Amino acid sequence: MKKLLLILLCLPILFSSCLNDSKNNISSDSISNAIISFSVTSKNPELTSSSGKDVSLNEMTTINVLSNDNILFKDFNFTLDNKVNGALNFYSKNGSLMCNAPSKLSTMSMPPNGNGLTTYNAGDDFEITGMTLIKVDTVNFVISNIKSNKL
Repeated sequence: MKKLLLILLCLPILFSSCLNDSKNNISSDSISNAIISFSVTSKNPELTSSSGKDVSLNEMTTINVLSNDNILFKDFNFTLDNKVNGALNFYSKNGSLMCNAPSKLSTMSMPPNGNGLTTYNAGDDFEITGMTLIKVDTVNFVISNIKSNKL
């Protein structure tokens, strides 16, 4: 009888220990797979009036957005894991770079895959995969160099 009582008392302790270990593994996996930075490139209008494929790399301006940043670039705020009203708010979700659209915008994979532009409305969340063009009003941004702390 004492053995049975001892086993019954130890069972909840053992069970809760196993649950805590699995929760720790889940959170450490998601943390180790978080996006820590990405680059935003856009045409510098002071250097060229060209458009499309006529714009050379030295006529472009690039910024790097790091975790918790809020960077003003071409009259648009870019954030990473730092939600700001009206900004292009990027965040990490399951190892992917996600964006919350502040207004109506369009995206397209770069180089183009033939699918054309995909339009999103204010408040929509969408995934950034590889190199992606984001068109807000008449301004184009290319998102690239997405880096994670994946081990």
